[in-house]
Amino acid sequence: MRSLLRPDASSELRRRLARLGRVFELQPIAEQAMGATEAAQYYELCFGAYRRRHSREGAVHLALNEGGRFDPEGFSGQLRRLLALWAGRPTTDVLEIGFGHGYNLAWLAERLPATRFEGLDLTPRHVEHVAALLRERGLANVHARQGDFHTQPFADASFDHAWAIEVLCYATDTPRALAEAARVLRAGGTLTLYDGYLTRPGTTMTADEQLAVCLGAKGMAMPGMQVAAELIAQAEAVGFGLERRVTLDRMVVPSVKRLERLMGLFVRWPWLARRLLARLNPVAMRNVLSGYLACPTLELGLWTYLEIVLRKRA
Repeated sequence: MRSLLRPDASSELRRRLARLGRVFELQPIAEQAMGATEAAQYYELCFGAYRRRHSREGAVHLALNEGGRFDPEGFSGQLRRLLALWAGRPTTDVLEIGFGHGYNLAWLAERLPATRFEGLDLTPRHVEHVAALLRERGLANVHARQGDFHTQPFADASFDHAWAIEVLCYATDTPRALAEAARVLRAGGTLTLYDGYLTRPGTTMTADEQLAVCLGAKGMAMPGMQVAAELIAQAEAVGFGLERRVTLDRMVVPSVKRLERLMGLFVRWPWLARRLLARLNPVAMRNVLSGYLACPTLELGLWTYLEIVLRKRA
């Protein structure tokens, strides 16, 4: 992470917070509680925007790109890593926690036709969209259902593997969500997480840094960012062992820079941004906060993008 740090990263973060403050009322957003209702509302309202501005194919996560340049092929980067992780292991029954627009489920189901895939997602529009997508593609080995990952509608020991890409960050009770994932996995099964995590607790950060990481989370209707070490400790407490932890910061930089450019256009002219904010849904527009603050907070080493593989102990 040290190699990503720019000499002026702290002053740049301060400048960006000031620019955002000319458009948004930052403190009320930082203080707003976020839960399941807010997360579902955010994804309902942002459904079209994700398709138009992020990924026509339906990915709703960061791409993994080599070489420092963004390429939409990178949206399958996490999925290719999953295939490599699962190679030589049982893959009879697999679960995606939070399937979004169905990109991940469809991509993997087409490549593993003998595997039964289940998907769980909180947002009704996602479930409707993915059910239609699966019918259109003739994928009979996938079932998508609505539900909350804090209380999964599956029997004990139902799956060989589970994965979540930028989803468990929406947990309002992380130990409970991890315990549910452990419950539905078979002994020796894996839970693989791809997400951005804080590198240290917020109490060790400056006031600007704390505000920035808080706004980045609230901009996407998250309760807050999880600390990587704390999440791993919570997972171990409910029956998992850490099998693998890989830092993928450099691979997400092109995606982060792309979001930065898009969101930077919005804040360049504050008077126009405020007018647009008054006309458009403010909940959906708050993702400007996340995109505009992601790069300097990454450069400062406040968060890191990880692949975490947890194995359920026998």
